[in-house]
Amino acid sequence: MSGGGSWRRGVAAFLAMLIASALPAEAAFDETNLRVAARVLGFMERPPSGIVRAGIVYAPDNPRSAADAASLQALLGDGLRVGNVTLQGKLVRINEAAGADVALFLLADDTGGAASRLAEVARAEHKPCITTDLAQVRAGTCAIGVRSQPRVEILVNSAAAAASGVQFSTAFRILITEM
Repeated sequence: MSGGGSWRRGVAAFLAMLIASALPAEAAFDETNLRVAARVLGFMERPPSGIVRAGIVYAPDNPRSAADAASLQALLGDGLRVGNVTLQGKLVRINEAAGADVALFLLADDTGGAASRLAEVARAEHKPCITTDLAQVRAGTCAIGVRSQPRVEILVNSAAAAASGVQFSTAFRILITEM
């Protein structure tokens, strides 16, 4: 009878794997999300142009956050050109974000509560923060959230944007979800 129990556990594990693979994956920066983020920058009242250094902020004590940051750095490579902007990445530990020589922050996934430090820096230094972790946008940690799957979604936390000096054109504000 123990063989039957083992078979059932195997089937249950297989079904759990199928269900998990059918659920939407956690959003992370991919090339499409990066392109959407760069396009969003173009709708700022004072849009950046040329080479824009982006601080890829991560929690070094969290392996998933560090891996997401490394993946994002690899995607940016020597620079990702989108319209008038070429994004160049620089890895920035979350506790070293203050004073980092960057024009904006890209918040890696899985930074958790440590991201609140970045919110303070973004406000103090008037730098936009962009992430694919929409929960961080809802919490006010980052001003801008982007996702491209299953459809393009741009979420702006109005309070966080205003506090960090990020202002968008009126036409763009009609197209986004503000909270």
